Amino acid sequence: MPQAIPVCWICRARPANSVEHRFKASDVRARLRSISQQNPAYVHRGKATNHPIGSARNKALAFKTPICTECNNVGTQPYDEAWEKLSEYLHANWPAIVRRGQFDLSKPFPGGTRQTALDVHLYFVKLFGCKAAEENLPIDLKSFSSALMNRTAHPEIVLQVANAPAKRGEFVAYETEINIMREKSTQEIHGATWGYLIHSVAVKVSYIKTGALLHTPGWAWRPNASGKIVKLGPYMGATEPNAGPKAIVE
Repeated sequence: MPQAIPVCWICRARPANSVEHRFKASDVRARLRSISQQNPAYVHRGKATNHPIGSARNKALAFKTPICTECNNVGTQPYDEAWEKLSEYLHANWPAIVRRGQFDLSKPFPGGTRQTALDVHLYFVKLFGCKAAEENLPIDLKSFSSALMNRTAHPEIVLQVANAPAKRGEFVAYETEINIMREKSTQEIHGATWGYLIHSVAVKVSYIKTGALLHTPGWAWRPNASGKIVKLGPYMGATEPNAGPKAIVE
């Protein structure tokens, strides 16, 4: 019998016939402008290292848990576009932003910041959900689905933007595993963190379950916060791998 096509975790209705990439293609191309079949980058994943890829949209960079074409190409497209625009601004102005310790959302989004800040937030809600589904974590993704489908903030997700200084010849991109925190008596997950890093800009995504006695160190960015200024959070390091200058680490 043919294998049944899974249902998209976002809309929870249509067949999951598309894939979401771990790293925005524009982010990879910004760091590897000459990537091609003749000049590939290399994916490092556990022991399967040095897998060459000649395109920023190579399926080797996609999450294993698929979503549907409609959600990927239409429903969540504004979220992708908002992050692409903010990422371009951050990388173009990063040294000055690091010196100030903050950035002004009205610079990349002069037409208004409230909606675009929400859309950036939802881009990382989508990536975190894809990662959690891929790792089969016992996190209920219904609230993630609802936020994405209704274009509303996820109340249990906060972001931090941080400086992750790149050494000369260091890898291009890195996404961490999801690190979970459990309640001691019940062992239920009451928090989780995940990191998305395109050197030297890092975004930390924190899931803090309602009622959990957890907090993010430093300044947490919520899309419903008033004001246009986003302060940089601390970069704690993490267990970053030892990889080469054209490595994309998963």
